[in-house]
Amino acid sequence: MPVPRMFASQSEPRAQWTHVLASVLALCSAPHRVALMREFLDEDIEGVEGAIVREFAPAGDDVIDIVVQHRDKAWAFAVQTSLTFQGDLTSRLEAAAGALSDYGRVIVMGITADRTPGPCMDAVATAGIETRYCSWLRVRDWVQERPERGSAQGVDLVVLQQAEYFLTPNVAELYRLEDIVPTVPPAAREAVTAAFFGLNDLSPAPRIDQAADGATVIFPRTGDVKAQLVIRGGSAHLTLDGAGDVAIGSDAAWETAASGALAMARRLLPGKR
Repeated sequence: MPVPRMFASQSEPRAQWTHVLASVLALCSAPHRVALMREFLDEDIEGVEGAIVREFAPAGDDVIDIVVQHRDKAWAFAVQTSLTFQGDLTSRLEAAAGALSDYGRVIVMGITADRTPGPCMDAVATAGIETRYCSWLRVRDWVQERPERGSAQGVDLVVLQQAEYFLTPNVAELYRLEDIVPTVPPAAREAVTAAFFGLNDLSPAPRIDQAADGATVIFPRTGDVKAQLVIRGGSAHLTLDGAGDVAIGSDAAWETAASGALAMARRLLPGKR
C-alpha cells in the first residue's frame, strides 16, 4: 500500500497543515468524514460519504486549499486556510465560491488561527456567499477527541493519530504568536508565521522574549544564539549569525528569501535530537 502523502514533507508550513487536514477528510472512512463535516457545517449534508476530496484545486487565478465535492454537483464545500492572526481571506474565499458556481449549493469556510471569526468572514457573507468558520485550535481538538469518541480502528486510527502528532505541538507553538503577529502589517503576517514555523521545524520550541515594543524569537532556545526572528516597531526581520538580516515585509518577500535563509539556518542550528 502506498504511504499516504500526509507522511511526506511539504515545503511550506501552511501547505503542511492543509495537507494534514485534507488527508483526514480523504483517507478516513465515512463515519469520521461525516462527523468532521458535521463539525464544520453544524448540519448533516447528504452524500458526504461518497464525496470527492481534492487538495490544492485550481480556482481561476487562485487555488482552493481543500474542496469536498458532491459527485452529482448538488453541493461543494471549499476550505481556505491561513496560519496567521487577524489576516484577510476575503479574496480567496470569494474566488473559491466563484470557481464552484455551477454547484447547486456552495459553502466556503475559512480556517485561521483566530479564536473567533474575523471581519473578512462578515465581508464574504455580506456578498451573499454561504460561509463557515473554524479555528486551528478547534481542528486540533476534534482530531484529539475523535479516536476515543468515534472508536477509530485500523487506517482511521493511524490517520487520526498521525494528524494529532502533527497538530498538537504545532498548534501549541502557533498560539505563542497570538499577541505578536498582529503587531506587523497585514501583508506581512502570513510571512512572519511561515518564517517562524520554517525555523521551528529546524529547532523546535524556541525561546520568545517579549517586550513592550515587540518580541524576539530565539533559536535555539538554549546555548549560543544562531537565529533570531525580531518583531518590533511594526516590522519583522530574521537575523542569522554571521549572515546578516532578511527583511520580512510581505508574503512575496519571504517566498523569495525563504529557501536561502532556511538553508543557512539549517547549517547554523544544531540538529534535532
